[in-house]
Amino acid sequence: MRVALAFLLAAGLGACSSPSEPHGSPVLLGAYWLGAGQKTQIWTVTAPTLPPVGVAAGGQEIDFVFDRLLDGNRIEDTVTVNGMQTTVPKAMPPITVAWPDAATVMSTPPFGAQVFYNSEPYYGPNTAYVLLKPQAVGFPSSDTVTFTLDRTALTSAYGDQMIGPSQISATTGAFSASFRLPQGSSGADAATTVPSNYMLPVVFSNRVASPSAIEPFVEVSAGGTSLPVVLAADASDPTVVYVSPASCLGGWPAALAIDVTIAAGTPDAFGVPMAAAAHTTFTASAAATARPDGGCGPVDAAATD
Repeated sequence: MRVALAFLLAAGLGACSSPSEPHGSPVLLGAYWLGAGQKTQIWTVTAPTLPPVGVAAGGQEIDFVFDRLLDGNRIEDTVTVNGMQTTVPKAMPPITVAWPDAATVMSTPPFGAQVFYNSEPYYGPNTAYVLLKPQAVGFPSSDTVTFTLDRTALTSAYGDQMIGPSQISATTGAFSASFRLPQGSSGADAATTVPSNYMLPVVFSNRVASPSAIEPFVEVSAGGTSLPVVLAADASDPTVVYVSPASCLGGWPAALAIDVTIAAGTPDAFGVPMAAAAHTTFTASAAATARPDGGCGPVDAAATD
């Protein structure tokens, strides 16, 4: 991905540096953690010795910004697909990721990441950046994530090795959950009203374990009676799970406060448990076709993994 439209443009735009480019070692100016619509600087050349910066664990991309163009051929391979040249990440990337307890704190399938090069000056004149993307969103919660940079692969067109640290670390925040109720309400009380068939989005701070894995930690009740529910993963956002009334209820019961709790211990995709419970309350706008009377049975088997 040596330019913004990397997979649509020929590799020559970023693969080979022009002989007119100046000699000199590329200087790492900064590193940025991107996730959940936010960008956090985790390292800067102006303050290189600060402690690791805290970030949300649901990272989607890490950008390493340099003061000049790099040799893209050391970062990506050029291949021919359907008669057209394009670039793909190297099997042995120039930036790798680790955390101290990776042997036991690991997702299924195991964590993987790809490293790309972008020669567009997105971060300022004459800059270029190398970006690391996890194959699935997120890093383990409540951990220290360290990126190791291979200086021999991060060079100018003439082989001048980068200037900057060989490792950069960031600390990920605790795993947590919140609720996305209509009109931006926090759902702090039962005044929030939803349709009887409302799918309640639970937004986690990181990629969450499968719905079947978190189902034991989801507690829903109305009027003191436990309600069976269905959990479904979001098709495009792995940090979101939807909670819906089981089909036997015919919808959320009306005229009752519906309490939803995501209990402490709920695991993220790496098995890291949520330390504190999350809770919300709402009411439904229309009566359900069936009321909770204990005859609904267990959680609907249609829950999506």
